[in-house]
Amino acid sequence: MTKKILQEILFIILRVAFIVALIYAGYSCISTCYDFGYKIFADEAKDPAPGIIKTVAVVEGKTDKEIGDILAEKGLVDSGFLFMVQVKLSEYKDQLKPGVYELSTAMTPYEMMAVMSASDTDENAEDSEDEEYVPTKNEATLWDEADDMADTEEEEGSGETEDGE
Repeated sequence: MTKKILQEILFIILRVAFIVALIYAGYSCISTCYDFGYKIFADEAKDPAPGIIKTVAVVEGKTDKEIGDILAEKGLVDSGFLFMVQVKLSEYKDQLKPGVYELSTAMTPYEMMAVMSASDTDENAEDSEDEEYVPTKNEATLWDEADDMADTEEEEGSGETEDGE
């Protein structure tokens, strides 16, 4: 009799633990999905103004996901996948152009999309010759390496910053 009561108590405890685990898993899944959906539409910059300016080279034939991965590697966006989803759901779908861009961590993903999809006739175009220039894959790799070396030197430096905009 006592053994049977102990078994029933054990099964009740296991059922309660299983139900609690299911509720926790459901809550975690819903919370993660909500956070991802929020990030898609929140349009928040990575850093507050003025941010850090990074040079990004986009070569011909890059997909939105690959461009997002480049931006994430440079620390401009949270994730390449998230950036790709934002592009697909925005007015900039299939409009990102190859070129060399100066983007800031204080820019929102949609501001970055606007810069990377700007045409030569836009009023924000500084130099139309530069916008027509499309870097080769080797040039983009060299620029990325030079940018990484500059970042390393800044971190190792005495904390001095460059004058400039």
